[in-house]
Amino acid sequence: MIEKRIAELFSIQYEKRLLIFDTSGFCAAFDYTRLLISQNFEVIQYEDIETFRLRYEQEIRNSDNKYAVIVYSDIYVPYDIRKQFFEVEISLRSIFPKLHEDTVRRYIKDIDLISFAYEELYSSCDTREKTEKFISDTVFSKGNIKNYCEILIKNLLPSGDKSGITANGWIEIARKKALIDYYAAKANIIIDTSFVDAEFEKFIFDGYQKLSGETNKHAPAILPKVIDFIAHGKTALIVVDGMSLFDFEVISRYWEGIDYEYQCTYALIPTTTAISRQGLLSGKYPRELEDPFSLSQEEKGFLEAAKNKGYTKQQSLYAKGYNPPISHFTKFMAIIINDIDDLVHGQKQGRVGMYNDVSLWAKSGKLQTLIKDLYAQGFNIYITSDHGNTPCIGAGAIRDVGVEVETKSKRMFVLKDFAEDKDSFGDKVVTYPGYYLDKDYKYYVCESGVSFDNKNEEVMTHGGISIDEVIVPFIKVKAVI
Repeated sequence: MIEKRIAELFSIQYEKRLLIFDTSGFCAAFDYTRLLISQNFEVIQYEDIETFRLRYEQEIRNSDNKYAVIVYSDIYVPYDIRKQFFEVEISLRSIFPKLHEDTVRRYIKDIDLISFAYEELYSSCDTREKTEKFISDTVFSKGNIKNYCEILIKNLLPSGDKSGITANGWIEIARKKALIDYYAAKANIIIDTSFVDAEFEKFIFDGYQKLSGETNKHAPAILPKVIDFIAHGKTALIVVDGMSLFDFEVISRYWEGIDYEYQCTYALIPTTTAISRQGLLSGKYPRELEDPFSLSQEEKGFLEAAKNKGYTKQQSLYAKGYNPPISHFTKFMAIIINDIDDLVHGQKQGRVGMYNDVSLWAKSGKLQTLIKDLYAQGFNIYITSDHGNTPCIGAGAIRDVGVEVETKSKRMFVLKDFAEDKDSFGDKVVTYPGYYLDKDYKYYVCESGVSFDNKNEEVMTHGGISIDEVIVPFIKVKAVI
């Protein structure tokens, strides 16, 4: 694994003062600062000789604490200071000396999988052709992916009591799960990660209702906080309806030339478009919405939210598709992209089918072109989703039950005045407490892996409380190269 390889490179078990030269931007491939912090190092970015000299003399020289000083550019570091540190250069070349550096860089998102296979590489593959062959034949082989995923899955959930997992902790688990699911679909192998949902459900019933009170400087804690988070300057929000973390793992492999920050946020439950996307675009929770079960007020809700943030009607735009009618007045807009949700509801081949279909869509470059066009026009660009999706097996269709909700999802239903009883639907559903929802209704969501589609039909869908549906990507575009 890459973390182990970096720890060995840094001699992290033996050294207390590290001087790390990262002049090739390896930190963008793997955030090793988190590893250093976990090992009780204080991480310092070296930017100015005089500033660091003062800190070194006053704080570091006679201290027994651990320090990791990172140099990101070809800036001068005095010799007397260098002698007091263990120096190390980190780059793709230093981590993988037997591989062709530029070729490995093309597969940078798969760096941990490459590292896993590299442990069994005994001969040099330092030409472009040999490295390509190693990656295609060994790194992406079914055997290597299966072994890699089996190791990841053992550490997916912490051992012991799971009740202490925080909202951010669940985001980390969701990201690791999505990576396992991505590789399993890519290799067309069966790796079952659904056991996570039983523990995540406990968090939903205990911790989810607290998200409205949480703040996070990196990303909004829950979708209704997005508008507050992004409403500054000239901003475009792209909402890729139905995009899960798994889908983003596929999509991001095709984002050449787009530098971004990958965070996550929580969707609204039930994870339907009408409820969650409206909450996202209006900045309101469902109980505050005029009609949470229909999209008829969605555009109006967004324009009102924009107005409340100081944007005029002329400056605000709600649009769908890849060619929004932007004028030179436009300063704040939401763009809806429905392609992923369409693929979800037409999917008959599970995650493998989603992997193939989303790959084709991402390869078309339509989303990338939109991002690059918006960036060229000076927009701050954020990309998120209203909900994810999950594989299910149909338990049999139910009809004419409850309040009509504008959704293709068959993972939930809403009852008015408790017109029906849960027992009518057996053990296929759980009663959702209705956090952030109108308490005049009763909400049922299907158990993990179950939907009210035709009996034994395999589908991809949404509407429930699985981790794949609830935790969604929140992306900030930093630059377009």
